Amino acid sequence: MRNIDQLLDDLIPPSDYQHRNGFSNAHILLSLTENEKKEVERNLIEMLEKTDDGLIGETLAIMKSTDSLPTLKKRLNSAESPTSKIIWATFINEIKDGDEEMKLIALNELDEVTEKYSQILIFHYLSRFMDSRINEKIRGFINHKDYLTAYNARTSLGIDTSEVIKREQIKDGVGTKKWWQIWK
Repeated sequence: MRNIDQLLDDLIPPSDYQHRNGFSNAHILLSLTENEKKEVERNLIEMLEKTDDGLIGETLAIMKSTDSLPTLKKRLNSAESPTSKIIWATFINEIKDGDEEMKLIALNELDEVTEKYSQILIFHYLSRFMDSRINEKIRGFINHKDYLTAYNARTSLGIDTSEVIKREQIKDGVGTKKWWQIWK
């Protein structure tokens, strides 16, 4: 059995851009023995009791940890922002392979997410519910005037983005922007 503390450090790196940008721990989870899984799960639940680190919740969701559901529910109930509520509801929904209560929470909280960058983030969590009502709400953003909003709504639903990219490149009928100029 590998050192559990080292496994936990590998699974949950420091919460900063340098350590988490593009990070995935799925390959580590797949390599765990049954005993390691049990020990890691127990430790992650304990960690989640003390911190609201979403990567811990995501890891437990990947592990389908039904033992973590009470702790995840606590995190959901203590979440103040609609974005956080949707994220925690996503993890619970995934562990349960679908949960109508979590879908309704996500559906209702989506209307409260008005800040652009929160919307962009949340589209990808919302699409994981695989619910037609939620997807229809996301679909309402696929032609949004803001490029990043439209682009992320489309990618979260698996819709081709070439139309929105072209629209942005020819914005205001003033020539074609280069791809690196789209965000200006």
